[in-house]
Amino acid sequence: MELLSPNPQASPQPPAQRRGKKPGKPLTPRELASRRANLVKARAAYRPTEKRLRASRANFEKAIAARRAPPGNASARLNALKHGLFAQQTLAESMDRLREDKEEFAQHLRFFERVFIPADDEEKPIVRGLAETVWRRLRFFHAQARWEKERMERLFANAPTPAQLSPENTAACADRLTLALMDFEAFYRELDKLESQVEFWLRKLIRKRSQGQLRWKGFSPRRDPVIAKLEKGEQLSRYLDYWDSLSPEEQAAMLAAARKEADAKMAVWEKEHGIKD
Repeated sequence: MELLSPNPQASPQPPAQRRGKKPGKPLTPRELASRRANLVKARAAYRPTEKRLRASRANFEKAIAARRAPPGNASARLNALKHGLFAQQTLAESMDRLREDKEEFAQHLRFFERVFIPADDEEKPIVRGLAETVWRRLRFFHAQARWEKERMERLFANAPTPAQLSPENTAACADRLTLALMDFEAFYRELDKLESQVEFWLRKLIRKRSQGQLRWKGFSPRRDPVIAKLEKGEQLSRYLDYWDSLSPEEQAAMLAAARKEADAKMAVWEKEHGIKD
């Protein structure tokens, strides 16, 4: 019997099914004709009248004026850093965009060459790739600090400046500050990419020097079988304590739900394998 979770709401939900066509699957002639017909309808619905053109030009002029104003320059001053951080280009090109110190990078590269000591021409690009990836990672942390400062300045740009804040206004400022400091989703997503790249270069170097005999993992989590067994025992102990705390009626209800779920799974399995009563 499969043990039920004490909190059914905490169990992970199955991923939602993606709608639409799978990537790379070609369109059928009928689907292609339908999309072309929809495109023709969309173009016919939008007519570039003189009024719409005047509105578009006015909005464009407003955008240009806002960009040239001091607030616009302040919000866009990190564009080069963002583009250089994620751009699919060589590190030298991004360093030129960001005006980074090339001598500092040269010292950074010499440090990695001293630590890992490339033995031949095959190992030199591996060590350089590792050094460049770590350089991008260090750059990423500098960028995160600037982004947080910029986000705080933007959130508090229009905040009132009275002589004394009320408790409600203080709570509102606290909410804004925590909002500015807790937006880490994009940060950790890009950081995971850089860590994976660092591990790629390290594994490539170790695999080359060991002729494929040594398997190494760095940032990827490794499970200790002894710790895993202890954690499993602790989890079972917690569940048994929870089971003992239930009333006989609640225990009977959980057993009935478990049997029902097991019977449903068995029925599906029998149907898939063509087993009949």
